[in-house]
Amino acid sequence: MGGDVGGSRGRPPKGYKRSDERIREDICDQISDHPDLDASDVEVKVQNGEVVLTGTVRERRFKHQLETLAERISGVTDVRNEIRLYREQQQQGEAKAGGLSSSERSTTGAAAGATGAAAGTSGGATSIGATSTSETKNNESRRNAS
Repeated sequence: MGGDVGGSRGRPPKGYKRSDERIREDICDQISDHPDLDASDVEVKVQNGEVVLTGTVRERRFKHQLETLAERISGVTDVRNEIRLYREQQQQGEAKAGGLSSSERSTTGAAAGATGAAAGTSGGATSIGATSTSETKNNESRRNAS
């Protein structure tokens, strides 16, 4: 097959190699020719004939279709599919967290607890580094999703 991942083609002249830019253009053209395929959040990179697909898609079948399309392009030697499935729940969880990472949230929570302890709590106990019930649920759901 002449080093290509898929498809049967004739052998090119000695020393011929398709440019990465031309391979990328062909892949993007093929993607654009499929009106039912939403790749608006996908990036295509090509280096030495190796294609790397990154980004997110809303349906698992799109991820597989994109990989298959890339494999069929002349000059492609390998396809690394790093596309992730977009999940509505993930986006909602990140929005509720206020854009902070889990370590930033626990640091912020610890600082607030320490401030309350230093000022002297009036009637309520505050433990340093305590997490709220909703934060605990979010962390558990992220662990289960992984």
